[in-house]
Amino acid sequence: MSQVLPCGMVRLLWTFLFRMQDLFHVAPLSPKEAHLAYPLVRMFDPAVTLQNWLAFVRRLARRKPGQGGLMAVRDRRGVMHALFAYAVCQDRRSNACLRITDLIVSRLPGEEVNARVLSGVQELADEFGCREVLIDVPVMPGNAQALSSMEGMAAPSFSPVTITFSNRSLRGDRLETKSA
Repeated sequence: MSQVLPCGMVRLLWTFLFRMQDLFHVAPLSPKEAHLAYPLVRMFDPAVTLQNWLAFVRRLARRKPGQGGLMAVRDRRGVMHALFAYAVCQDRRSNACLRITDLIVSRLPGEEVNARVLSGVQELADEFGCREVLIDVPVMPGNAQALSSMEGMAAPSFSPVTITFSNRSLRGDRLETKSA
């Protein structure tokens, strides 16, 4: 005998299965909550002390609005799965350019966290009218494999250091990838 699911249950199941990005959200990380991100930072780079991390976050927090900051990708429970710093700068033609640094992404099955990081970067680029996005990739073991699929390049003997995304126009086109 089959059961009919209530409409609310179907909606919940649909949301869970087809809107995985909603499991994660990107928001600024304030100095008050920086200590909550430290376990992720420490897992990625054990040489970073809590004092160094907190000083780094305070430095980023002193930037003027629209010039840069620190973003965190959290799940619905508030657990942090990724962090990145950003700065808005000018390229050689005086166009706004978004630079992503200090990228830390936890290793989870699937691509949801990576996708949410990239969509968060896209949202920042759109917000600040940036024509290019530069992502500085930390040179750590495993990064070449994790990012080579994103760039569509097989790089067995080197790691990318910067990945550049360019927007051909600001008419709402999505950013396209090009190697740097």
